[in-house]
Amino acid sequence: MKGAAVAVALVASIAPARAQTQASTAASAGQAFDVASIKQNKSGENGGRFGGPPTRWTATNVPALQFILFAYQTQDFLIEGVPDWVKTDRWDINAKSDRDFPPAAIGAPDARRDMLRALLVERFKLVAHKESRDRPIYALVVAQPDKPSAPRLHRSTVDCVALLVQLRRGSANAPPPPNALDGVPECSITLPPGRLTLGTQPMTELAAVLSQIVQRRVVDRTGLTGNFSALVTYAPENSTPDPNAPSIFTALQEQLGLKLESTRGPVEMLVIDRIERPTED
Repeated sequence: MKGAAVAVALVASIAPARAQTQASTAASAGQAFDVASIKQNKSGENGGRFGGPPTRWTATNVPALQFILFAYQTQDFLIEGVPDWVKTDRWDINAKSDRDFPPAAIGAPDARRDMLRALLVERFKLVAHKESRDRPIYALVVAQPDKPSAPRLHRSTVDCVALLVQLRRGSANAPPPPNALDGVPECSITLPPGRLTLGTQPMTELAAVLSQIVQRRVVDRTGLTGNFSALVTYAPENSTPDPNAPSIFTALQEQLGLKLESTRGPVEMLVIDRIERPTED
């Protein structure tokens, strides 16, 4: 999903661990929408959007593949066995839950993923399992450990949970969401073509976003703890709006003081065993 906007994550097989997804797994823990309406979108438009708080999930003109990517917190190059219609047919979803979901800390489990997985199993009849493969990967490391400073990478101590509480309350006295480095909004990640912004996120989140850009698993080996805000501008692959823009590899080193080292390691693949078009309602 190169160049996609993010608002608010190859040969040998190693002892595959098969863990079938079951509808009861999410539902038994109460992680399921109370009601959900699904309709196929035949508008012919290209754009789509989805998301919302755990209490309400809406999607407009979105391929089922995007639901799978979000629900299983994976990326398209880490999925096998996907039928063509999963990539091309588009759907509208309107779902809601009557449960109360308090704001979660960064890195905490996202209830929306569990509920969407349950919806995929129940309505799309999804059956999938995971397999570990040994494949080329990148390790995200500090380029020069003796010179850890970088012009566009800064530590952030913003309390994102407190910020979410204020935004939910809609208090007139609540301060607007703060901006960090170069106007990067805190507590968010965006990835328009040629620009990556990270607001109050751990290095593991940066690694996950970089995986989308380079289409290979990226693991965090920086040793940097805590949360960071960062801005990276680069020349996206197959597109050169700025001929002088650096590659993502060069940009990481020059702007964040980080680099990607090629290596090998285990890569968890999501294998689709079965999926069906849902019955519309």
